[in-house]
Amino acid sequence: MRSQWRALCALLALALVALAAGCGGSSGSSSSGGGGTAAPSEDKTPVTLTLWHPWTGDEKKIFEAQLKTFEAQYPWITVKAVGYPDSDTFDDQVIKAIKGGNGPDAVLSFGPDYDGQYCSSGLMQELSSYMDQDGVSIDQFAPAAITYTQFDDKQCMLPSLTDSFGLYYNKDMFAKAGITSPPKTMTELMDDAKKLTVKNSDGTIKVAGFVPLQDFEQLGIYDLARMWGAKFFDDNGDPVLSSDPAWASALQWQKQMIDYYGYDNIIKFNAAYGGDNEFSASNAFETGKVAMMFDGEWRTAFIKREHPELNYGTAFFPAADDHPDLYGSQRVGGTVVGIPQGSKHPDQAWLLVKFLSTDPGYITTMANQVGNVPTTVDTATSPDLKLPPTFQPFIDVWQNKDSSFFPPLTTAGRGYFLPLQQFVDKWQAGNVSDLQSGLEQVDEQIKNNLALGDQP
Repeated sequence: MRSQWRALCALLALALVALAAGCGGSSGSSSSGGGGTAAPSEDKTPVTLTLWHPWTGDEKKIFEAQLKTFEAQYPWITVKAVGYPDSDTFDDQVIKAIKGGNGPDAVLSFGPDYDGQYCSSGLMQELSSYMDQDGVSIDQFAPAAITYTQFDDKQCMLPSLTDSFGLYYNKDMFAKAGITSPPKTMTELMDDAKKLTVKNSDGTIKVAGFVPLQDFEQLGIYDLARMWGAKFFDDNGDPVLSSDPAWASALQWQKQMIDYYGYDNIIKFNAAYGGDNEFSASNAFETGKVAMMFDGEWRTAFIKREHPELNYGTAFFPAADDHPDLYGSQRVGGTVVGIPQGSKHPDQAWLLVKFLSTDPGYITTMANQVGNVPTTVDTATSPDLKLPPTFQPFIDVWQNKDSSFFPPLTTAGRGYFLPLQQFVDKWQAGNVSDLQSGLEQVDEQIKNNLALGDQP
């Protein structure tokens, strides 16, 4: 049929030049990722979508209840939700399944660290054609969304609720210590932490003003360093931890705070009140063992559910004394959603992705019940949001022009900055004699990791 049509076009070319120009012929396939000829919402053939996600506990029940709302909007689509309880290994399992040809139709992940790997390797489908088709713009989200959903100008994932971070502080402890407002600078943070710390007679810690250890709750060394304006890479993509003085400043601040407590004391404190207590009713801040804590917005919901009697406040995390411009910005990240390569129903999966990232009812309901930052610009000011005043700083952080995902996305997923974390463990313990030389070694190790690229 194609050859006959082209032959007819040739015969009519002299008389119908315009028609001949139009007869070059396209393949008839859509530009959408799924390659269908109709918009996804027009194809109402019954299908079952498999969605992998890492929600657990009460949050899993809330999330899966919201999927019923999606099914009500698209009654020809059934969602089979498969939960994976270990969010730390979730993306590794996703990657292996996709490469093995056994991936789901859609993926919702807590780990935007992997988005660079997903995009660069083609493990997740590019969503731009779907977005154009349905009028979904990245401008519907805060600019920070681009920093953890887009890689090399490819939009392989979309944000589906967001995490942002700030400072939690115990108001009763502040009043007792004579502190009238939360700290805004790193000097004030250290001074206040010392005033708020209560030690036992043997020097061990009864109440910590602020725990500066890497990985206590949500704190990472990069969260401290970015408040000095730290960069991870130069314009050529090479790591610059040894040449950017912000890293040394952050590490020296951290070590000074640790030395105030005594390394052994703060490690014992962490062993008793950190770790598995983070997401339980025994959380150190919730139970009055810590006066100030770096944490995500979801803690407001945890406190409401577990310790509603706690008199606390929230604020922006302090900035370095010489970087007041960074006050109000912070690391952001959170849940992302996309369509794996090999999805059996990519067009219908797009409808689910669009719902999970842009549907106002879903976003506001999840924000209210789970305590995550609403994803889109419009929902951030929705009258349907029923969030406490303590939540507002996290919405403001999400919308701040200087907030971003940190460390940056790369083709190597999250593994590339493991050398930094290993170095900081040694630094905290006082086992680094030369900070500059140590950071130079970290740069070299990160460079080697990046050279390995996309790994399973």
